[in-house]
Amino acid sequence: MAARRSQRGLTLIELMLAVAVAAIVLGGLSGVLLVGLEAQASGRQANEVLYQGRFAMDRMIAKARATAPKLLTTPLAGTSGDWFSPTMYCLQSGDRLVETTVSDAACTGSSVIAESVIAFSAQLPSGAGPLDEPVAVLSLTLQSGGAPIALTTSVRLGGGAL
Repeated sequence: MAARRSQRGLTLIELMLAVAVAAIVLGGLSGVLLVGLEAQASGRQANEVLYQGRFAMDRMIAKARATAPKLLTTPLAGTSGDWFSPTMYCLQSGDRLVETTVSDAACTGSSVIAESVIAFSAQLPSGAGPLDEPVAVLSLTLQSGGAPIALTTSVRLGGGAL
């Protein structure tokens, strides 16, 4: 009768082979995990920029609705002019949208309502007639790393969105 040798555990070669396979699988998973984390960070940054833009637009809309209707004139580029007097919104160097007063013509105010702003405009609607004079078209474009986010709204001074 031949003595049977029972095997307990793994040989060194089997163990090394299992470790090598596990390392390859974990290496591939870590690459997928890194891509996922980068996408999450990018999405979070885009959401933050969008949140800032919506906050700024909501603030300007509220100010427009609280302002008595009046005849609007085209403001200086990057500002809301005297449309929401005594408040004025302007694009400060450094990509910041600032809420300040009409008397601050140099736009040196410190009340920042949005950052990463690459464009801001307050315009009259194209082809505006006498009935459209209290209507303001506000446009805000923000960008931080990804694609630019553009927000535009039309609002009537004294109340009402269009």
